[in-house]
Amino acid sequence: MKKKTFIYFIIIITIINLSSLGAILYQQKKMSCPSYQSNEQTVINLVKQEVNLTSSQIKQFKKLKITFHKKIDSLSVKVQNYNKLLAIEIKKDNPDTVIINNLINNLSKIQNKSKYIVIQHFFSIKKILSKDQQEKFFNIVLKRFLGRNRLMTPSGIQQKEINNNCFQNFK
Repeated sequence: MKKKTFIYFIIIITIINLSSLGAILYQQKKMSCPSYQSNEQTVINLVKQEVNLTSSQIKQFKKLKITFHKKIDSLSVKVQNYNKLLAIEIKKDNPDTVIINNLINNLSKIQNKSKYIVIQHFFSIKKILSKDQQEKFFNIVLKRFLGRNRLMTPSGIQQKEINNNCFQNFK
């Protein structure tokens, strides 16, 4: 009975990790694609126009973006390394569940840390925007986020509200 449970556990973990690895590879490919860069620039231009950023605010945004990406990119490298180790361990004839559990725990810690970094980043952005600008900015962010994550759409928001032309590329 224990052996059967262990095999199911390994199968489930393998599926989860292969899905994660596939998502990471897809994101890497997407980020290296020139059209993604132009889409990102489109969003940046949209924010500048819609939020009516001053030149001072634009400079502050750029500084925040650099700091934010340094932190997030270093975490992304750690996630990739842990996923490689996880794939290596799963591939073994006799995978060590203790090692697998430790790797999964480390991945969870990194994901939590990245969420806090994102939240802190948005707090920093809020400090440089007026109340009106904050509202406009977070509406753009929400539309972009929901356009990428259709499954996470709150029931109170209709999908047609999200599908503005400028967000079509983020689906």
